[in-house]
Amino acid sequence: WFPGQNPISERMRSGGSTPVYRVTVDDVVMYLRLAEEPGERRDAEVCVHELLRERGVPLLRVLRFEPDPPELDRSAALTSVIRGRPIGRHTPIAALQGIAHAAGRDLATINAIPVQRYGWVDLVRGEDRHLVADHPIRAACAVEYLSATETVIASGCFCASRSAAVDEAMWIWAGLPDAGSSRLAHGDFDATHIYADPETHTYAGIIDFGEIRGADPLYDLGHVWMHGADTFGTAVFEHLLAGYRERGDLPDNWRDRVRLQSIAIVTRALAIQLGRPPNPYRHALIVRLRMLLDTSGPTS
Repeated sequence: WFPGQNPISERMRSGGSTPVYRVTVDDVVMYLRLAEEPGERRDAEVCVHELLRERGVPLLRVLRFEPDPPELDRSAALTSVIRGRPIGRHTPIAALQGIAHAAGRDLATINAIPVQRYGWVDLVRGEDRHLVADHPIRAACAVEYLSATETVIASGCFCASRSAAVDEAMWIWAGLPDAGSSRLAHGDFDATHIYADPETHTYAGIIDFGEIRGADPLYDLGHVWMHGADTFGTAVFEHLLAGYRERGDLPDNWRDRVRLQSIAIVTRALAIQLGRPPNPYRHALIVRLRMLLDTSGPTS
């Protein structure tokens, strides 16, 4: 990719399971993102960047992409850098509200993109770049979540009444209507993936589409509410919703739907953590699921 040049690469230690390298060429900083597993391609992730940039969502640019590089056993994408850093406690509350509003507008744009089928988005078809997920129907995608419900209940983390409430909520979620097709979800939408300029405290964009999936329209809002006790408190969530409403519609029963999405997401995440050594994230998920079960959902 850089004939006659001397790129400097450094493995990034932060982030999730995606291997990411900081690449510097002649003082220009870029990032190399590899697929997580051998044989995995990230065609759909690259396509999503293209589709969203065409719709005006501020994202980093994909500079180079090879689905099957001869030197590696997985796809590789080189991207530009997005200015700023994740929002958090360092962000002034007044600025945080404006940033959340802008991010909400872009989240609605993301969620408006149709996806064929349900589940992980891993294929792109046709000249129109249709995104395709791995499960033919919603019920097939829900099987994993119902299995997670059994794991959580069997763990003894909750009393009998709360275990019954988890089971009831998850079956209600699993029985939501299958629309025949799904909507694009960022899949991991929270404060760590919303960037702001550290000097002006203005919205800079959204990062990390490594968890994209075809899901229910309110999946990402449910993921945000899952972290409702963190950076996205109720007040900030209201501003995110205000921005969301500028580009997307919410059903009359959106509060119940968002709460159900949150319960489903937390239950699945907790089941995964129960298979690992005890850690702070597991405890946080238990606390959050209790709160979701004991409340009626977002109040804005």
